[in-house]
Order: sequence, then structure tokens, then C-alpha cells
Amino acid sequence: MADRALKIVSMKDPADFGLAPGILAVGDHVVEVAGKPAEDQLDFHFHASRGKSVTIVVERANGARERIVLPTSAVAGLEIWFEAMDFRRCRCKCPFCFVDQMPKGMRETLYVKDEDFRLSFLYGNFTTMNDVTDLEIQKIIEQRNSPQWVSVHVIDEAMRRFIFGRPMKRDIVQTLRALSEGGIKVHTQAVIVPGRNDGDYLRETIETLEGIGPNIATLAVVPVGLTKHREGLSTIRSYRDDEMSPVIDLVESYQKPFVEKRKSRFVFASDEWYVGAAREAPGYDDYEDFPQLDNGVGSIRNFLREIEADLDAFELPADASTIRIATGSLAARVFARCVFPLLVARGMRTPPEILVVENEYFGSGVTCSGLLVGRDIARALARAGSPKTTFIPPNCLNYDGVTIDEMSADDLARETGAPVVSPDESFVEALCDHAAWGSTRKT
Repeated sequence: MADRALKIVSMKDPADFGLAPGILAVGDHVVEVAGKPAEDQLDFHFHASRGKSVTIVVERANGARERIVLPTSAVAGLEIWFEAMDFRRCRCKCPFCFVDQMPKGMRETLYVKDEDFRLSFLYGNFTTMNDVTDLEIQKIIEQRNSPQWVSVHVIDEAMRRFIFGRPMKRDIVQTLRALSEGGIKVHTQAVIVPGRNDGDYLRETIETLEGIGPNIATLAVVPVGLTKHREGLSTIRSYRDDEMSPVIDLVESYQKPFVEKRKSRFVFASDEWYVGAAREAPGYDDYEDFPQLDNGVGSIRNFLREIEADLDAFELPADASTIRIATGSLAARVFARCVFPLLVARGMRTPPEILVVENEYFGSGVTCSGLLVGRDIARALARAGSPKTTFIPPNCLNYDGVTIDEMSADDLARETGAPVVSPDESFVEALCDHAAWGSTRKT
């Protein structure tokens, strides 16, 4: 049993909370909490936080089992940490799965395809819900693991088999209805492949998901993204710029009726559609508190609002020609069309230089800034000529401050011989700090 239980790897001293020494210790395995199996950390924290005390079955290092009773207040104070969860892996073969389009030789974590409702609840990761069991659905509802984030892509069963590359074990509509009726909020997405799950398929997906109920909170419509590393995958293609306006029109045609019906637009087109179609993104309030911001829905409008707020706090330099912004072609268009006009209107005569970095690593069809690798940035900077202070996109760096190919801003600076900055807090403040003269905050 212990190999499936929760092993304690660190905790505070129980004596600090008036408990008997050794009542619980590092190395113990928690087998049951409040009469329920302790299969993961969520089980432990959910059941150990109810009532004034909790009964726990512990398996010691010598194999002996003991039943102990702890005050719930002490459980919280002990700050117990367990071994990392073993997360479920995805068994789907979606033709656009980015993990399957990853070149060989990268760090191991980039090849992990997670498919776990716990990661969805904790971190907002999308799952397919294809392998979730009825007992797990009940657990989600009982423990209020809300919201969940679900990749639906399409409702039609035959098209689902193509999109997911495997037979469907569960009826997605029934699964989402069970979650909705159980009080679980669900955010969904549909990655759209031209000539496949678009058109009438997309209409059916929008109408069916919205009709399940108000707890199916949003649907993000996202264009497929393809790399050049597609050996052994289905032949599909990306959207052309001239094909993007009809998808926007389809999505927006539903928004007004949905607002009247449920006080929410429900379905949103991601930013790539608007940039590709050269259309202005919807207004700030139209994104309804940006529930799918991490999915690229409203990031342009959110970024512009942040810039506008910072422009009220800082006095811009007139000349920012000493700065170069190295970014993907998608973001380059946003800077040219939206950001620079804001700066010029506030007195900047010479905006920064824009350097479009072609994604040679994943292929020219990958245009978003978050997937730029360090080597491509370095190569573009070497071709750019005279060195300048260079801004790189914050979203191309992970939490450790490195790109997908594990280069940091400092690594790039050493290669290019000029400062490289990732302005992750305030773009305007970074402009002021690194232009010809220093930042001046308005008073």
C-alpha cells in the first residue's frame, strides 16, 4: 500500500503544536485521511481541513500502521510536503499536438504530455477528459476542483476521432454536463484546423457547449499552430491571413445573442485571428476579465491597457532609437499597428527599432514570440548590424529565465556584445530606463 500512499518529505516539528513527538514524521506514508484513501495531495488537504480534528492512517518506515488523530489547525501549521504527484499522461494523437512537433534532443520535460484534471485545477492546464473515470468526475465535484480547463476542439464524433487521433472513451457532452450540473465551472477551447473542424463543425461546437449550461463558462477559438517537425503526423495546414476574417465573423455573430441570454459573450476568438486579418482587437471590457488570457485571448488589449496606464506614470523619452525590440512576426505587427502609435501620440518622436526574428528552429509558420529560441534571437541580432540594447519577449523565458534551448538574457548579451533585457514588469518603464536618458516618473 505504501507505494501508492503519500510519502512525507518535509514538515515542521509536531512538538511545536503541542503534539506528541513522533506522532507524524518525515518518511511516513499517509494511507487514509478521514476514512478515505489518500491517493494524492488534494485528497489529503481536502479531507484534513474539515471539522475540528481528522483521523489519519499512517504507515511507518518499518511497515507498521497506526491510526492517529490530529487537530485540523495543527495539520495546516505542520506545512506537510509530500513526494511529487505522478500525473496522468495524454494518450491522444492530435495532429497539431505541440509535443509531437518538438524536435529531438531537447530537455526531457518538453516531451511530457500531461492529461490530468488535477493539473487543470491547479495550474489551468487543458485536458481532453477522454480518460477521466466516473469516480474521478465524482471526486472533482466532491472536492470542488473548479475551474477545469478542457480541450473540446469539436463535438461531432467522427471529427473528434480525427482530431484526437483515437477512439473516444467518453461522450464529451455528457461529461461536461455532469461537471456543470455538479457546480464545476469549465473553460473550454477549440483549436481549429482549416477544412476540418471549422465552418458548420465550429457552429455545432459553439452552440452545443453554450447550451449545456452557465457553468460551461467560456470557449476560446484558436487557430492551429504547426512546426516544421511533423514526421509521421497527419497532413494538415495552417490558416492563411486572408482566411481569418470569416472565423472572426462567425465567432462574433454569436456574442451579442449570448450576452442577451447569459450576460456573457461566452465564445472568444484568440488574438492571432485579429492580427492575421489586420483587424482591431475587441475593446478591453469585451474580454470580461480575461479568463483565457493565457490562451492568447485578449493579450493584445491587456498589453495596450498596461501601456496606457504606464504612460500616465512616466515621461517618455523623445528618442528611443538606441533600443531594438527582437520579437516574432505576430508581435511585430502589434507593435507597429498598435503600440508605436500610442508612444508617438505621447511625444516619442523616434520609436525603438523592430527586429523580426524568424523562427528557424520550429519553422517560419510559428510566429508567436513565446516560442522563440535563443539561437534564433542571437542569429537575428548578429545579422542586424550595429549593437543596441535589445528587448526580448518575457514569454519566451520560463520561470528559470531561460528560453526553450536554455539560453538566458545574459547568455544572449554575451553572444551579441550588447545589453539584452526582458521587460517583464513594465514595457514603458523599461523604455525609459534604457533609452538615451533615464526614467522620469511623473509626480
